[in-house]
Amino acid sequence: MYPTQFNQAYPTQQRLTNLPVGAVATMGLVGGLLGGIVTAARDMRDVKAGTMERGEMLGDVVKESLGTGLATAVGTAAGGLVFRNGALALATMAVVGIGTKYLYDGVVSAAREAKKNAEAPVKATNKKA
Repeated sequence: MYPTQFNQAYPTQQRLTNLPVGAVATMGLVGGLLGGIVTAARDMRDVKAGTMERGEMLGDVVKESLGTGLATAVGTAAGGLVFRNGALALATMAVVGIGTKYLYDGVVSAAREAKKNAEAPVKATNKKA
């Protein structure tokens, strides 16, 4: 809605971006879907070879789907906030998406190592000092 003054229209508020929230969420869903498909295709070979179980594959697919979906959504939002369109927006999306996925993988790996170390059996020794 625009108030008129002397037959001219003035916007009532400025928007930071023209990206609607639905577009960012949709891009995140598409990124998550593609990440899950690629991971499932990669892990199917390991399941057939017997080096990975189906449960491990499912967990890996879910983890990668979440990571790629998050990275895609954050990259899309950053590209839309900084640049409206063009090559700079695409480059911003890529850089921010890669950085987000890198951080996500680091957090997931740290959590996996912490869980592994917490479940490791403690060796008891009878040595006296």
